[in-house]
Amino acid sequence: MAIDPTSQLSEFRWDDLRLFLVAYRSRSLTQAAVQLGLNQSTTSRRLKAFEEALGARLFDRTPEGLLPTDLAEALLGPAEQVEAASFDIARLSMGKEHALEGEVRLALSEGLATFVVAPAVSRLRRSHPGIRITMIVSNASADLSRREADVALRFFRPARGDLVARRVFAGEYGVFASKAFAKRLGRGRHPLRGLEFVGWETGELQFPERAWELKAGVQCVVSASSFTTRVRLAEEGCGAIALARNFGRTVPGLVELDTEPCPLRSEIWLVTHRSLQHVPRVRVVWEFLEELTARL
Repeated sequence: MAIDPTSQLSEFRWDDLRLFLVAYRSRSLTQAAVQLGLNQSTTSRRLKAFEEALGARLFDRTPEGLLPTDLAEALLGPAEQVEAASFDIARLSMGKEHALEGEVRLALSEGLATFVVAPAVSRLRRSHPGIRITMIVSNASADLSRREADVALRFFRPARGDLVARRVFAGEYGVFASKAFAKRLGRGRHPLRGLEFVGWETGELQFPERAWELKAGVQCVVSASSFTTRVRLAEEGCGAIALARNFGRTVPGLVELDTEPCPLRSEIWLVTHRSLQHVPRVRVVWEFLEELTARL
């Protein structure tokens, strides 16, 4: 008698595919549990049950983390197709909404969150009390195709995905420091090479500011991976800092130094998935961010 291959599928939930994808991408049960909002024992138990339903292991558990098996590699493509279809269904349902209510997930960097968006969110809430804003603050780029966010503010134009992007700001950089630091330097134009600097702590040399620091030969006497921490360090006189000129001139504790030109430029792009651009609550947040960044 022939075996119905779909009989095995009744042994697991389709939601287990999401568990598989999170585990595959993170290669860690601990990280998968955090992302799914579960405890580690539940995550491990569900993954084991999924493997039992399939009749084979998806991962080898090693001290270094989860090692995908051949079956996991083969399952990845179909699982991602199911994931993409579920996101399409969610976006289609959102596109039929007419009420100005519900959650909008906004992905942005720490600097934009702290200095630009957070001070204005209360105004948006007063105008549209039914909209809930969730700010995902990270230097990493959220994947809008996987619905990690609905709207994003980025420092670069997205190169792929069915996304709508609009450049909402472009400006040159300047070099800034505290008044006390500037006074110690004295008058006249100051060379960048050897200038005491508050640098970026990042291993990514392709990061524009970090790459420029190395090329310019500034002396990074203190570094941080946090934008707000770097600004605060500069305000306290620990060193100079390169900032978008329009922003740097608004920081009360900083003045612009007379240095050789800084070739860096800043761009801010407003991005959403094409299928969400006409969802009312997403459109309201988009227009709010357009207005906000125009003031920069």
